[in-house]
Amino acid sequence: MALLVAFCVVVLGCVTVPPQQQVLSDAADFVNTPAVCDSDGFNSGSQVLSKPVTGLDPDKISVLNWNIYKGQRDNWASDFEQFIRQQDILVIQEAHLDPQLKSLLSRKRLHWNMNAAFYYNDSAAGVMTAAGIKPLYSCGMRFNEPLIRIPKSTLVSYYPVKGLDQPLLVANIHGINFTLGTEAYAEQINALRDVVRRHHGPAIIAGDFNSWSDARMSIVQAMVDDLGLSALEYRNHNRTRLFGQAIDHVFYRGLEPLSQRAWQVTSSDHNPISVNFRVSGALLARK
Repeated sequence: MALLVAFCVVVLGCVTVPPQQQVLSDAADFVNTPAVCDSDGFNSGSQVLSKPVTGLDPDKISVLNWNIYKGQRDNWASDFEQFIRQQDILVIQEAHLDPQLKSLLSRKRLHWNMNAAFYYNDSAAGVMTAAGIKPLYSCGMRFNEPLIRIPKSTLVSYYPVKGLDQPLLVANIHGINFTLGTEAYAEQINALRDVVRRHHGPAIIAGDFNSWSDARMSIVQAMVDDLGLSALEYRNHNRTRLFGQAIDHVFYRGLEPLSQRAWQVTSSDHNPISVNFRVSGALLARK
């Protein structure tokens, strides 16, 4: 049914796909900046910060991960305002950059970057990462769904942390969904893996992975193992599941989780996950 609906919205003209990737930013007054993650990215993701900058508190970095279903349900905005309180970083999938979302972000004085997968009713839709401070750098990748040809996007952002000479990498992914096999899915996950591998500081990799099968989860787990990431140990079972598999994940490295929670909501077809981290003692000792 979801495949049929996706096909229909394309045919009816509700969805348009730009010819190339578009990374949008509030700092650029919504001007497109096609920054593609590659070997010439943020100094290979390992640039040493030589000048003092305003950064995140290493003792508490709060993160919310949520697929907001393009804000299509009536109560999404009230839940969004509730869940983003006291959050340092928002990792959002299926963000729809309409006036309501722009207003919410502006009222909270959040800086945001977005990798637009497509335009839905003339407004960009894709993955968005927002925070109270500006990222040092952001780049993205876009991958076409093999069957419906609507892209899924990934966004990688780097944030300064007080007292650290390496930034925090925050990767935001919306995984390819409609495939007969796993080749395209593996390509997307492995491309993200290659970017994170070049980074030597703390890292958070979160999103809607669409990891709804054992084969897909094994690809994700291979990335986790290769990068030395850890997974959260959830105290409840509110994460959204499909075919028995959790599809939303938050992985991390160089950080220690202090608390985490997954809420059950009706405002989206995904349940949000919040985590409070602190930078690991080993990284702080290296500064």
